[in-house]
Amino acid sequence: MSEVRKYLEDYHAGKIKLGLGIGCVDLDNHLRYKQGQMNIINGLDNVGKTAWIMWYFLCLAELHGITFTIWSGENKAGMLTRQMIEWLTGKKLKDLRLDLVYHYEQQIADWFKFVPNDKMYKNKDLYKIAQDNESKCLLIDPYTGMDREYTHAANYDFLNETREFCNKTGITCYTNTHPNSEAARRIYSDNHELAGYPMPPSKSQTEGGQPFANRPDDFITIHRLVGHPQHQYNTLIYTRKIKDTETGGKVCAIDAPISFDFNGGLGFTNGGYNPLRKKGEPIKPDLKPIQFNDNFSNEVDIF
Repeated sequence: MSEVRKYLEDYHAGKIKLGLGIGCVDLDNHLRYKQGQMNIINGLDNVGKTAWIMWYFLCLAELHGITFTIWSGENKAGMLTRQMIEWLTGKKLKDLRLDLVYHYEQQIADWFKFVPNDKMYKNKDLYKIAQDNESKCLLIDPYTGMDREYTHAANYDFLNETREFCNKTGITCYTNTHPNSEAARRIYSDNHELAGYPMPPSKSQTEGGQPFANRPDDFITIHRLVGHPQHQYNTLIYTRKIKDTETGGKVCAIDAPISFDFNGGLGFTNGGYNPLRKKGEPIKPDLKPIQFNDNFSNEVDIF
C-alpha cells in the first residue's frame, strides 16, 4: 500500500494519532512531541532555555521512554545530570543517599547520551552520533556553537541537511538558537505593565533570520523576565509555529504563553502540576543500595 493511500485510509478511519504529551494540559494543547520532526527553539540569553528543554525531555523520557543524544556546548553533562536527578526525586542532590544518586545517574544514562563539549562538532558529526546511539531525539545546543560557517547560504544548508536527516532516519531534532541583536534590545513600552523588561523574540529574530522560521515543523520561544520582582522565576513558553495540527498542538496567543514556575529548582510546575510528581505524589521511594561501577559514564565515545 502506498504511503499516500495509507494516510488517506487512516485519516478516514480516524486513526491519526496525537503526538506525545506530558500531562500538563495547557502545554499538551499547544505542544506535542512528534517523531521525525525538525524543531527550532529560540530565546534570549540567561532565560533558562536549556534547563526547561531538558526538563521537558526528562518528562518525555520517564513517561514515554524517549531516548536522547544531547550536545550542549555551554553546559557540562555533570551539571545537567545533577539537575535531572533533583527533578526526578524532588530533593536536592546533597539530601540524597549516595547510592540513590548512583541509581538515578544510571537511570538518566539509559535515557540521555551526552556528547562531550570539549571540542566543536559539525552538524553531520552530531547526526552520526545520534544514529550510533540509536536515540530517538537529538538536541543541538546552541546552533552557533558548531564548527561551521554562518552565512545566509550556510544557514540554509544546515536547515536542509537537518530536514533530510530527520526525514531519512525518523529521529527528531531540536536546535536551540539565540536571537539577533535587535531582539535583545526590544523592551516593553512605558505604558505597558512590564515596561522596561525585555520582550520575547519572534521567529524571524533568530540569528540567521527568516529561514529559521520557514523550515521547521515546530518553533517555540522560551522567555523569562529576569530580575522582575514577581515573575523572575516564571518560564514562559510560546508556541510560534505548529505545522501539523492534526497530530496535536497549536500556536498560542502572543499574550497567553504557557507559564511554568521554577519550583525552587526541583522541577517546573504548570498550575501547580509537575508531571514528574503526578497528582502530588511524594518523591520516589528509597531504593535498595546498588553496586556502582566507578568507571560508569554516559558520555558517548566519539568515532
